[in-house]
Amino acid sequence: MKNLILLSTFLISLSSISQVSEFGFFSGTGYYIGDLNKSHFSQQDLCLGLVYKTDFPNERMSLRFHLMYNKFKANDGKSGVESQIYRNLEFKSEVIEFGPVIEIDFFKFHPGQNHTDEPDFGSPYFFAGINYMRMNPKGKLNGEWVELQPLGTEGQGSILRNDNNEIVNKYSRNQIVIPFGVGVKMNITHHLSFGLEYGMRKTFTDYFDDVSGLYPDLVDLAAVSPEAAQMSDKSGFPQGLNDSSYGLQRGDASNKDWYAVSGIILTYEFFKDVVCPKW
Repeated sequence: MKNLILLSTFLISLSSISQVSEFGFFSGTGYYIGDLNKSHFSQQDLCLGLVYKTDFPNERMSLRFHLMYNKFKANDGKSGVESQIYRNLEFKSEVIEFGPVIEIDFFKFHPGQNHTDEPDFGSPYFFAGINYMRMNPKGKLNGEWVELQPLGTEGQGSILRNDNNEIVNKYSRNQIVIPFGVGVKMNITHHLSFGLEYGMRKTFTDYFDDVSGLYPDLVDLAAVSPEAAQMSDKSGFPQGLNDSSYGLQRGDASNKDWYAVSGIILTYEFFKDVVCPKW
């Protein structure tokens, strides 16, 4: 987090040499890729955001700060995969994402230049950055959505995850993510710019969906938290020894989770006219 703050401070100082500042909003949808959903563009939900953008004099690069509110969901029952349907887990999460993104245009692009016969009218671009993300996976318990991280559904926060009787910490809901993707933008008026964008987010956690490793001993887990045991194994038909799923695979810890966001961006340049209108 400290490194992200230092990076943001450095990028803000660079923006002082920019020519144009824009404010706007993002609207679109998002989906996640992980243990409960392995198909792109499946089980999508709403994503919204606020955007501040500053454009550099070379007309090929922009620095963008965004504050995103994203909703994600997945349900094993909708996967079409027999083993997942049997596992019967589901989650939803509201995700706050904030940070800097660098946009690099394929062609020179000048916000406010809305003459289609001139070269700065529009451009494809790609982007990348380092952002902060806060997730909060929830699952349905007796018809109510409850936060999963405090429960420790795979034995986190107890000695159940460690043969040395040491407590294994619960995963953090605060994470660093790397957004990257492509888009296309154009000027539609002398102050208003429009863009279409698709981007992936690489996370460094496998608990975006609260599913990662092996089933814990549910008897021992129930002694710690009956709710955790109930949310840990919802299959109803344990396949392991002694009518238990203990030690069986609940998720795939070798692959970190991802999420993707796509939608439209509208930005408005408030402060000055960039190009004088033609007569």
